Amino acid sequence: MVTLDPLRHHKHYQNSGRGESAYAGGSSFMERGSEAVASGMGTVAFLVVSSAVILAWVLTNHVIQFLSASWHGLLNGKGFDPAPFILLNLVFSAVAFYTGALVIIAQKAQTRTDKANEEAAAKHRDELSQYQNDLLTKNPELTEQIHTLTERLAVLTTEVHRVTCTMGPHADGEVTSSKEDASDLATPS
Repeated sequence: MVTLDPLRHHKHYQNSGRGESAYAGGSSFMERGSEAVASGMGTVAFLVVSSAVILAWVLTNHVIQFLSASWHGLLNGKGFDPAPFILLNLVFSAVAFYTGALVIIAQKAQTRTDKANEEAAAKHRDELSQYQNDLLTKNPELTEQIHTLTERLAVLTTEVHRVTCTMGPHADGEVTSSKEDASDLATPS
């Protein structure tokens, strides 16, 4: 019997090669372009570079003025984030940015996993189908063997029954039927 690797359908998790997209397929310029943008945005490197750019932008343009205005606002009782709530808007924008990028990363990973699992399931279904076909092919042969053995067993049972039950040895060497033996044993002497 052939021993199969139980993880044979999950080798795709070890492959790090890049394949075509499961959903865009590269059929048009817009699809290829949108997939390239989504693939670029859906990486940790994109998050790190974008965070650095945003941080540099904010630091060079407004942080010093904003902190000064916030400090004076706190001292004067106006609050640290004046009326248009710039800091609050910045926080919400950052949350939306990171959420979008993380959702894209998660979707890409899920798409790869779904595609790999579909391929594994298809291979598994093919193996099961082949195994069932093999069993169906062997079934008539096994049925014929069972039929032959049953016939042989019936012949042997008849022979054993004939030799042991219908004739038995007597003291004088004669062979009598088992009915006579049974009647001799049943009558008292």
